[in-house]
Amino acid sequence: RTPRAMSKKSEPDAEFIAEAQEAYIDEDWLKALDLYDIMVEGYPKYVPGWVHRSACNLKLGRHNDALGDAAKAVKLDDTNPKAHLRKGMAFFELGEAEAARMCFERGAQLDGSGAKVYGEWIEKCDNLILGAIESAVPKEDRAADAAKPENPRVDIPPASAAPPEPRYKHQWYQSLSHVTLEVLAKNVRPDDASFQIDAHRVRVSVANEDDPTDPYVLDLKLFGEVFPAQCKTSVGVAKLEVRLKKAEDAQWGDIAEGSGGASGAATAAKTVTAPPPARPAYPSSKAAQKKTVTDWDKLERELEKEEEDELSGDAALNAMFQKIYKNANEETRRAMNKSFQESAGTVLSTNWDDIGKKKTEAQPPEGMEAKKYEI
Repeated sequence: RTPRAMSKKSEPDAEFIAEAQEAYIDEDWLKALDLYDIMVEGYPKYVPGWVHRSACNLKLGRHNDALGDAAKAVKLDDTNPKAHLRKGMAFFELGEAEAARMCFERGAQLDGSGAKVYGEWIEKCDNLILGAIESAVPKEDRAADAAKPENPRVDIPPASAAPPEPRYKHQWYQSLSHVTLEVLAKNVRPDDASFQIDAHRVRVSVANEDDPTDPYVLDLKLFGEVFPAQCKTSVGVAKLEVRLKKAEDAQWGDIAEGSGGASGAATAAKTVTAPPPARPAYPSSKAAQKKTVTDWDKLERELEKEEEDELSGDAALNAMFQKIYKNANEETRRAMNKSFQESAGTVLSTNWDDIGKKKTEAQPPEGMEAKKYEI
């Protein structure tokens, strides 16, 4: 399959779309990316190709590439809400919360059915913007404000020493097959981060530029066993991510067995565990407190529905036949193949008891005549 061979059509055939979509659903991001590379090169005006390639690049941590793909999709069709969603997600991962928020607002205006998803992303942007504003206020100013008594005439008993301010927070979520751990550390250079994954333990370290003797260390004894060779790590602009492959498909009660924690004054963010067999959810801190999560299974179903809705005419008919053939048993497939070949493509039957007994004669459409050609 080459772009040159496909370029005469305005959009890919149903089989090619289904193949790329299946790779994405199976979380084979590299295979899906290769297929969408072919798709956008062969069909540069096919907007879903750019949108879905942007999603693959987001999964692979290639946020600049994801932004470029989403921007191309928006340029081709400014009314496509998924294009604005992917563009906003890419901006968010690059730390551009304000630009991301504008994209999510535009997507919400276009997609009434998915307004909740955009609202959650807008809330995450607001949290990131608020955090940036708070971090810009000098610590001594905040300490001075906190030290001022509300009523100087009242004697306030001395309070116990407050715990040190957290350096980084971490959070986690899971599916049946994987656990994902996120350390919310911004602008960490890859050389300053290190990961160690064993069957029952994960360790994340971040060097401290101000004090090399006091690095951040998150060391967790895991709730269950993982396959280290199948685990993945990444360092992004806004976070460090560790994707752990479970040794057994099951829901964990927690990410850590017993008490686990981090040095360097780190604390854990509120953990959200999706109910089985839900896909990962990415709540913001406020959303986590409200126990709201993103239903990724629903988003995937919407993606499948979007692909089906985009098909029409012969493409839609071929997609239906492919779906029937894919889900059929061996006898039904034999019946479909035999009837289609013997009738020169005019009959397609799924009844082997009837088709297997005799040759299938051609049945051309009304007003047409079947002819035989000698080769």
